[in-house]
Amino acid sequence: MAKTPPKGKDPEPEAEGEEQPPKKKGKLPLIIGLVVLLAAGGGGAWFFMLRDNGSDAEPQQAKAQPAKPPVFVPLDAFTVNLASEQSDQYLQVAATLKVLDQSAADSVKQYMPEVRHRILVLLSTKKVSEIASGEGRERLPEELRQTANNVLLAAAGLPVKPIMLDVATPDAETKPDSEAEAAKPENETEAAKPEEGAAPPEGAPAAAPGVTAGAAARPTYTLAKAAEDDPVQSVFFTSFIIQ
Repeated sequence: MAKTPPKGKDPEPEAEGEEQPPKKKGKLPLIIGLVVLLAAGGGGAWFFMLRDNGSDAEPQQAKAQPAKPPVFVPLDAFTVNLASEQSDQYLQVAATLKVLDQSAADSVKQYMPEVRHRILVLLSTKKVSEIASGEGRERLPEELRQTANNVLLAAAGLPVKPIMLDVATPDAETKPDSEAEAAKPENETEAAKPEEGAAPPEGAPAAAPGVTAGAAARPTYTLAKAAEDDPVQSVFFTSFIIQ
């Protein structure tokens, strides 16, 4: 038989709102936080190392790419009668075309009869005095290049370009003497002419020997060059004989 608690000693009820002593927290959350922090730090370091390695590798890969090999198309030798000056003379020449790529080389071979025809017609109009000098032999390949290039452009349905060998340099934008003199008023032109044998004005720069007054104002020219997208880039002579 259970004993009843003694009278007068009722169990004391827990006071409402009374603060309970804090329970001791384990170390598990702290360990988890440290692991997460270390993982985040390691991932960030790995990301920056990978990015640096990638940025260094890009230039190395760009340098490692081999240069695009040139594509050449040889032309059969030409024998043409030159334009007569004093006596009958003819030219024997063999040339090779340097083209943009293999597609351009295939186009040259496809339209070879027309390319050869245009070159033959052009060579037959030349005089010995035009092509015998070193300057003439530098200008002739460029003229042949533009002629062959226009054949391929027309075949592709693209507009042909006018044959232009001399191109003004970018810093030569002044007018030639004849145009500059024509633009001056008549009285100013007459006044500007120094008397024959007179010394130049004091402080004026002396003209170079063999150079006339105003020659420095003439624009300078350079030989034309192929554009980056021209099918025919250069023409090289492998044989050049005038007889």
